[in-house]
Amino acid sequence: MNASAPYEKLVARTPDRGVARRQAFLQAARNVFLDQGYEAASVNDVVRLAGGSLATLYSQFGNKEGLFLAVIQDEHERLTEAMTPRFADDAPLEQGLQQIGEQFLRTILTRENLAFFRLVVGEGRKFPQSVQRYVFSGADKVREVVANHLRRAAPEFEGDHDIAASYFLELLRSRHQYRALADDTYALSDDDLRQYVAHSVRFLVNGLKRY
Repeated sequence: MNASAPYEKLVARTPDRGVARRQAFLQAARNVFLDQGYEAASVNDVVRLAGGSLATLYSQFGNKEGLFLAVIQDEHERLTEAMTPRFADDAPLEQGLQQIGEQFLRTILTRENLAFFRLVVGEGRKFPQSVQRYVFSGADKVREVVANHLRRAAPEFEGDHDIAASYFLELLRSRHQYRALADDTYALSDDDLRQYVAHSVRFLVNGLKRY
């Protein structure tokens, strides 16, 4: 047997353990921050939930602020991935907008995403750049998808595709996200969500035709 084999296996497994430990810390921290808020949150509670040690947490994130910023970044990546469709490129105009709109609205209205949005905005004065990135850049990615879809599927439209895409997303967001942020009991059924997106799509398409 090759004497180096056990060492090679250990080296191969170590990064996986490190990634798993980091993800455990991030998930536990997300739960603690959502439950207690940033100021009241304790890294000791994070370690109790995640396992591991306080020394490992500090070695990975530095301090509570570093942990919070890492959680924001991780949630930003998850949110952007969840609300950005990959399947609308070849769809007709209205079908593609419907697919994009349903995925965007359904994602931002989940209870988990609403709760984290409240948390991040509430800490905006302490971490303004991170908050701006979380709040805006994910929607900017979806806006880019919408604008590109308009360019491909509505070549006759000669207006500003980015502005049209922004109007569409704000139309989707404004009536429901803000109400859901203020009222934990507010929810849309799947049928209501599909119908609302369909109305928004027709509104946008009619506007494009009249531009």
